[in-house]
This record gives sequence, structure tokens and C-alpha cells, in this order.
Amino acid sequence: MNKFLALGLLITVLLFSGCSRTTAFDFFSTDTYYEKAVSNMQKVSLMKDMETKALLHAIYLNNVDEELYNDGEYFFIAIHIIDESRDGNRSGLNNPLYSLKMIESIEIEVPDIQSYKAKDINTTKPKLISHLPLIVKPLDQDNVLRLSMPIKNRWNQYYLLKFEKIKEEKIRLVFESDLYGSAPLTFLKEE
Repeated sequence: MNKFLALGLLITVLLFSGCSRTTAFDFFSTDTYYEKAVSNMQKVSLMKDMETKALLHAIYLNNVDEELYNDGEYFFIAIHIIDESRDGNRSGLNNPLYSLKMIESIEIEVPDIQSYKAKDINTTKPKLISHLPLIVKPLDQDNVLRLSMPIKNRWNQYYLLKFEKIKEEKIRLVFESDLYGSAPLTFLKEE
């Protein structure tokens, strides 16, 4: 009797395991575009009294698709500002209390006062220049770029931003608010 039970159990196990072609790995895709977007994504929040007031996700698109995004510095932006009206003209990146800038550090020649008196030598020192976006394009819910990005929720507002191309290896963005301070984001260019 035990032989028949063991044989029946063995046949049942073989039928169920032998007929299945899917494994756990079949549920995960190796979408390189998506993976690059995730690895080039950063998040910052502006807070007051331990409470989040604004949340911003940024993806540096030049590292995601070098062929498409090559004539400037491109970013996919998802922003959520808590307690803001849904007036499209004054919400998200159109809110006058918030801004997103790219910061560039350039070397300028400045006379070194100590050696200037002795040898008339100039030195270089960094100067920070802030750039506003050249293009701020709101993305609707059916936009192909928006659908391909790893950030999806109904509270965010989504944008494609283009800044002028800079030579620095590090791209620095600063998300600022008149009310809640600022938060930096730093991206490294892939070459």
C-alpha cells in the first residue's frame, strides 16, 4: 500500500513540476533603459519641523540615453509639493516659492593679493554660476518618457528639463524654496 502511495505522490510531483516553464526570474525583465534610469535617479526633500514639505526625484537622462540627450543637460523631474493648490499655473515647478537650478563651478583668474605685490602673479579660484532651465516641458500621463521612468504616482507632477551643456564631470542641481531652504543633488557624467 505504501508503494502505491509513494508512486502516486511521485507522479503528482513530477506532473506539476515538469509542466511548469516559468521560474521566479521570468517575472523580472532586464530592461537596460529602466536600470540606467534607476541608477541615475536621486531624491531630495525639503522639510520643516521634521515634516516633509516638498519632494523631488531627478533622473539625469544624458547617462540613460546618450544618443537622444546630447545637446544639453537633460533631467526627468518628478515633484510633489505638499499642501499646494492644483492650479497648473502655480504648482510644481511653476510654483513661485520653489526653484530648481543647475550650479556650475568655473575657474576664474583672480589676483593673489599676497603674491601680487611681490611678483604680479594671478591665480585661479572657483566661481559658482547658477543656470535656470532652458526648457521646462510638463509631461502628461500618456507621455512615453514618463511611462518609461521608474517613478509613478498620482501626486507628482512630471517634467522634462533641459539645461545648457557644461564641461564639468559633476552636474549639480539645487532644489530651493523661499520657505524651506535648499537641497543639493549631484550626478556624475558617464563618458
